[in-house]
Amino acid sequence: MSFIGIDVGGTKILGVRADREGKIATQVRRPTRGSEGLEAVVDRIARMIKDLTPRRGEVEGIGVGIPGPTDPMKGLVYNPPNLPGWGSVPLRDMLRERLDLDDDIPLVLVNDANAAGLAEFKFGAGSPKSMRREIKHLVYLTVSTGVGGGVVIDGKLLVGSSGLAAELGHMVIDVSGPRCYCGGIGHLEAMASGTALAREGYMVVASPRKTSMSDAVGGNPDKVTAEVVVQAAQEGDPAACELMEREGFLVGIGVVNCIHTFNPELIVIGGGVSNAGSLLFDPVRATVEAKVMPAYLGTYEIVPAALKGTSGALGAVAAALAES
Repeated sequence: MSFIGIDVGGTKILGVRADREGKIATQVRRPTRGSEGLEAVVDRIARMIKDLTPRRGEVEGIGVGIPGPTDPMKGLVYNPPNLPGWGSVPLRDMLRERLDLDDDIPLVLVNDANAAGLAEFKFGAGSPKSMRREIKHLVYLTVSTGVGGGVVIDGKLLVGSSGLAAELGHMVIDVSGPRCYCGGIGHLEAMASGTALAREGYMVVASPRKTSMSDAVGGNPDKVTAEVVVQAAQEGDPAACELMEREGFLVGIGVVNCIHTFNPELIVIGGGVSNAGSLLFDPVRATVEAKVMPAYLGTYEIVPAALKGTSGALGAVAAALAES
């Protein structure tokens, strides 16, 4: 018996069929083609689930991870930012209708960042295999184009009263900070995402300051990305190293808030910016050590994510497993 997990992104849909230990038997990747509209994308998701199902009765549960606000209790998705024109969508019912599922097979919706956090807890950095002990309390932060999160409390994913818990990227860390895409001010995402890091790099390249980042983009600040900043910092560029120190400090402030709020045993940081390694993790850990309340010292570990591109799909598997 197996479980199916689907990770729906703005550009691709990744589906896996895996067992209870997260071992992937089959993996399928297809373009999302969100411009074709809601019905076409839902059809594509349903077709992928069918293709991953070996025979009727051999799948115990199905999980679908979606970017944006999700209410798993009602099976609704609200205005996913990377899927234009969706609005408020009863995705669970739409998929069940297309799939003609037996009533005893759960089909679960989960926010994609929540799913990645659950995957790290169940199969990745927080698993007994990685930790060599059982943990029950984990916070996951993904620092990429945006900042997302997932929180596991006492072994269960925290979803909140309407499925909207753990929007960690939208905690306020500076009331005078820049405006977030959501309209808020000073959110962690607005200040410490990969997009924000690229914006800081843009300002350096656009200034008179000498930096290898300028050479990397041919002097065009519009071409600066988070990857350009990280690469320059890894090569020792002083300006890029300063930006990574700032990035680590800001992420660290977010981690401090998570420690004070959730008292986790483990904080897992993933996403593209985490590929910077010690350039990110050293200032994160230093900031947390300096800013966290003394009672919390020694109660947590901060580690990089263990799962990469399959974390969202495996998180959907874990969400389905929890309902089976």
